[in-house]
Order: sequence, then C-alpha cells, then structure tokens
Amino acid sequence: MTGRRSLLALAGLAPFSARAQAPWVPDRPVRLVVPFAPGGSQDVLGRLLAQAVSGPLGGQVVVENRAGAGGVLGAETVARATPDGLTLFLATAGQLTIAKAIGRRLTYDPIEDFTPILWLTDSPVALLAAPDLPVKDAKDLLRFAREAREPLPYASTGIGTNTHLIMEDLKARESLKVEHVPYRGAAAAFNDLQAGRIALMFVSVPSVLAVAPGQFKVMAVTSRGRFAAVPDVPTLIEAGVADFEASIWTGLSAPAHLPPAIRDRLAAAFTEALHSDLVRSRLNVLGAAPNGADGAAFGAMLRADLARWTRVAAPLTITLD
Repeated sequence: MTGRRSLLALAGLAPFSARAQAPWVPDRPVRLVVPFAPGGSQDVLGRLLAQAVSGPLGGQVVVENRAGAGGVLGAETVARATPDGLTLFLATAGQLTIAKAIGRRLTYDPIEDFTPILWLTDSPVALLAAPDLPVKDAKDLLRFAREAREPLPYASTGIGTNTHLIMEDLKARESLKVEHVPYRGAAAAFNDLQAGRIALMFVSVPSVLAVAPGQFKVMAVTSRGRFAAVPDVPTLIEAGVADFEASIWTGLSAPAHLPPAIRDRLAAAFTEALHSDLVRSRLNVLGAAPNGADGAAFGAMLRADLARWTRVAAPLTITLD
C-alpha cells in the first residue's frame, strides 16, 4: 500500500510540476513602446521586431508610439507599468543614459526603474567634413582642427543629442578647436555643410546613405571595426584616436522587478527575432548591426554609458527644461 500511495502521489504531482516549468506565454498582446513618432528608423526597427517575435514568443506584439520630450514620455509610460512582461520599451540613450547625463528632469531613474532584457543593435555615427575643407582623411582633419586659428563650426542635430556629445568627447580627447552650432535636424545642417558654412559634423549612417555622394566628405565612423553598411570608410581608431568608439544603440527593457522567468523568455524570443532573416535583411538599410548581448551585459553598458556622457556633459552649459 505504501508503494501504491507513493506512486499515486507522484502521479498527482507530475501535472503540477509540468505546469510550473512551462515557459511563460503572454495571455494578451504585448505592447512594445517606441518613444518616437512613426516612420523613423527606430519605429521601423520596432515594427520589424514586433512582427518577427510574435512566433517565437507565442503571442502578438504591437508597437505603441509614444513620442514627446525626446522620448521621455515613452520611458515614463514603461517605468509606471506593471512588471508582467506585457509592456516593453525600445530604449535608446536619449531616454536613459544621455537624458540623465544632460540634466533632464525625469520622473524615473534610468537604471533603477527598468529591467534590461537585451542589447538589440548598434549603429555608429559618421564624421563628415565640408567638401572644400582642405583635408584628405580623418587624421588630416583632426590635425587641421587642432591647428586652426579660429574654432571650426561643427553642426549637431540638437543640444544634448548623441551627435553633440560625441563631438564634445572627441574635442576633449584630441584638443580640437571646434565650436558647436546646433540644428533642429540633419537636413539644414547638410545644406550648410555642403555650402561650407559648417566645417564638420557627426551624423547617423542612415542619413549618410540617404544623401547623394559628393555633397560632403565621409571621413570616419565611430565603430570599433569597419561598418558593413559603409565598408570603405575607416574608423576613428584607424585614424589614431585610441579606443574611440560610440554607438547609437537600441535595447529592450521592461519595468523594474520583472520576474526572471519572464525576462529570460522575452530575451530568448527577441534574440531569435533579432537574428531572423526578416530583421537581418533590413538592418543594413537602417545602418545598424545586431548585438544580442544579454540583460546583464546591457545593464553594464547602460551604467558605463551614463558615466561617460555625464563626464562629457559636465563642463558644458546645457539647458533643456
């Protein structure tokens, strides 16, 4: 009897154990909050991932665009959400690391109020020079900027943006004589760069790919190795700026206190989506490369990124709010 009772008890426990070990599957559509308006490269990436991940995850993922305040409104939405795996965030530095580094008034802590799930993609920026600037390569450009009698005007796509802070970091590292001229976007800056009213600027690789050749000189990219979308363009490291690397990264985050089992399930599903033919075939067009590092690596990068941009922004006068 004892043996029979034991077998019956084990039989009763088996279904419970199977249920306890079953992978998490969302019971309603997961919303992926994209902190930008529809149509931009981050929105395109978010929609590609949402389409590709629905199969591996076993549930529908829908994009919710929450633009405003540089994407901060979208981050606030996610930070306040329930940590149940049903609200995710397509994160960039503009809402997390740079946002805090430049002193934006935030209702959330960019490190403590989110669960990092996956480091999705990296996209370097390209260093451009005016077509008539008397330089032949990036090393020559850096020498020219160091020895200039008057500061060379450089453009950015706005105060406190990636393109602003990356140039300020390079300026400090290489003792460049350059002066910031902020623009509201890349189009007007391109016009002034082509006309020689601006000497140089950093801009995203997709913006470079969208402009006709010859309108400016593409001097370097900020990736560690040459970037597949522009393989003939050398890196700043090749130009002699040791270890200088900068990325417009995207990552997947959720509200803080997300259960580890749900985090791991989401990471696995989005990793599969990131490496799917659908997504990989479009990343080059978006000027991005898949990363795929796990939540721990993504979290470590966030802390390092925050420290870097806080250091770069500290001597600058940045007023946004």
